[in-house]
Amino acid sequence: MSVELINRITVKKDGVYISSHSSNDSSPYRSWRCEKLSEAYDAEGQKGLDHEVIRMLYENAQLRGSHKSLGRYRHVIGSDSAHAIYREYIDKTDEQYGQMSEADQDSVWFKPTKKAKEYRAYAQEMREKMYSRIAELCGEYDED
Repeated sequence: MSVELINRITVKKDGVYISSHSSNDSSPYRSWRCEKLSEAYDAEGQKGLDHEVIRMLYENAQLRGSHKSLGRYRHVIGSDSAHAIYREYIDKTDEQYGQMSEADQDSVWFKPTKKAKEYRAYAQEMREKMYSRIAELCGEYDED
């Protein structure tokens, strides 16, 4: 599975652009307007952008290079605070999973039972809360 390698994030008048390429692609980085990041920035400003970038970094992207636009995210992702928040939400999700029967656990990703669907919704809710809390840490970078 490939991940998106990001070496720059730029906010312009017409949206948010990222310079990236796929980890399984040897072509050079290319700059492109990211609709999801642009919508988040339009809706919530820097806070919304931070949330979506953090989501990307936890789900399918990695930072590359040392461009100043990546500093806030590199600072947060590597912090003890972010690791503690991550651990807290993983523990909550694991606890919920452990409370299900073995049959429900076995069905989480294939023909999910009602309990398995509830677990998946809970896990998604916990990820969103985690991303929001970690994104809040980006403000600390601005204070430094």
